[in-house]
Amino acid sequence: MTCLLGVGGLAFPQPTVGVTMSIVSVTAYHHCPGSKGITSSGRRVKVGMIALSRDLERNLNMDFGDRVLLHGMGVFEFQDRMAPRWNKKADIYLSNQSKARNFGVKRYVVLVKLV
Repeated sequence: MTCLLGVGGLAFPQPTVGVTMSIVSVTAYHHCPGSKGITSSGRRVKVGMIALSRDLERNLNMDFGDRVLLHGMGVFEFQDRMAPRWNKKADIYLSNQSKARNFGVKRYVVLVKLV
């Protein structure tokens, strides 16, 4: 949507910004020994990637490669999809199993889709 502001007979477009966000629970994961460590998008997992529940993927209109901001945690790239049983959940990839286990569950985190 573009609004026009009139100044002295001239019209200037006013940019508008849409924010797409959700409140989520966040956990962390690391690929298991013996697994190939390949995401749903076909890429090898690496730090900075995030898996989202399918409802978030659908509701936020996410495509692989889109970026999201998790408040207080940073920016992550959507490259993986969670199992269908999960809702309003994000899973960030960490560099080792110990870090992932110690991360625990963070509830009521604001997730914002970056455009």
